[in-house]
Amino acid sequence: MRKRKEATPAAAFVGALLALGAACHLDALLGPPGGGSGGGNRGSGLESVAQLRSDTTTPIPTGGTTPEPTIVIRAVVRDSAVATPRVEVEIRPVGTDFQGQANATSDATPRGEPAVVQVSGLQDNTGYHWQARVEGDTAWQPYGGNPESVADLRVAFPVATNHLEFTQQPTTTTAGATMAPMKVTLKDGQGNTITSFTGNVHLEMDPNANPGGASLGGSADQNASAGVATFSNLTMTKAASGYRLQATADGVAPVTSASFGVNPGPWQYPKFLVQPSNTTPNRPIAPAVKVAVMDFWGNVATSYPYTLYMQIKNDGSPGRNATLDVSGNGRAATAGIATFENLKIDQLGVGYTLEVAGTGVQPETSAPFDVLVSLP
Repeated sequence: MRKRKEATPAAAFVGALLALGAACHLDALLGPPGGGSGGGNRGSGLESVAQLRSDTTTPIPTGGTTPEPTIVIRAVVRDSAVATPRVEVEIRPVGTDFQGQANATSDATPRGEPAVVQVSGLQDNTGYHWQARVEGDTAWQPYGGNPESVADLRVAFPVATNHLEFTQQPTTTTAGATMAPMKVTLKDGQGNTITSFTGNVHLEMDPNANPGGASLGGSADQNASAGVATFSNLTMTKAASGYRLQATADGVAPVTSASFGVNPGPWQYPKFLVQPSNTTPNRPIAPAVKVAVMDFWGNVATSYPYTLYMQIKNDGSPGRNATLDVSGNGRAATAGIATFENLKIDQLGVGYTLEVAGTGVQPETSAPFDVLVSLP
C-alpha cells in the first residue's frame, strides 16, 4: 500500500486562505445575521456639511458665535436610495446629551443638491452642539470633529443700550394749529422705561425730512418726568407732507419720528402768482393770469371751493370807460389756484390794474400794466 504524503506547511496555509475566502463570499451573499440588507445601519451619507447664519451664506466657524436665534444647516446627500431625501438635525445645548430625535428637518431635496435645515429658537448666551443624518438612517453624523462637551457654535445677541423712543408720534396737523401732544421716552436695552431719567429732551426738524423748510414753534425742550418727556404746545406753519422730527438727549443716539404732514390753514386772501402783462385791445393777456388763494401763513389753501372773479380796479383808458370781456372772467380754483386765460380789455390805456375777489377772501389788486396799440 502506498504511503499518504504528509501536507507541507505552505500547502496548509493556502488551504486556510481558500476556506476563509469561501466563507466571506458566502457571508456577502447571505448578508449579516438576521437577514437584513444593512441599509438602516449605514453611515449618514452627508457631504459638504456646514453651519451658516440665517442669511444662508455667512459661515459660522466651528466654535464660532452668531448674534441671531436662527441658524441654517446645509448638507449634500449623495448616498441614498431615496431620490429626494430629507436631512434631519438634532441640536442641543452643550451639557445636554443627544436623544437621537431630530428637532429640525429640511425639505425634500434631490440627491446631490444642498439641503437646507433651518433651526430656530436658539437662546442667548448659550453654546450648542449638533448632529445630522439622512431621514430614515439610524446613524448620526456629529458636526465639528470636536468633543460633544465642546460647543459647535455659540449664540450671543448684541447688547442693546439705552435709547430714545417716540412713544406718542406726531400726527398730521393744520398750519398754525397746536399739534397733538407727543411723548419721547428713554428706555433700556430690554425696552423698559428708565423712570429715573429726568433730563432734557430736545425736538427739532429732521434735516433730511423737512420738505417745506419749516421750523418748529412752541417749547421744543422738555424735561422728562419718570423717563417721559411730553411736548404739548408745538406748532408748524409750512404746509407739506413727509415731515419728520428728531429727538435728542445727552448720552444717547438721536431718534427720528414717524412721517407726518401739515395741511394749509383756512383761506384768507388771493395772491397773483402770474401778474397781468402788457397787451393790446381785445387780445387775451398772455401769459395767462394765475391767482392762488392763500392761508394766513402763506400756504396755498388747496381746499378753497369757490370761483374767483376779476374786475378793472384802475381804469387806464383816457375816457375811464374800458370794459373787461366777461367771457374771460369767473374761474373756479383748482387745488387753490385759478387760471384766467382769456382776460381782454377793449380800450387803450396806461396803468391798468385788476382786482380779484371771491367768497370768504379779501380782494387783492394786481401790479399795473398797459394796453397798447402794439407790443414790442
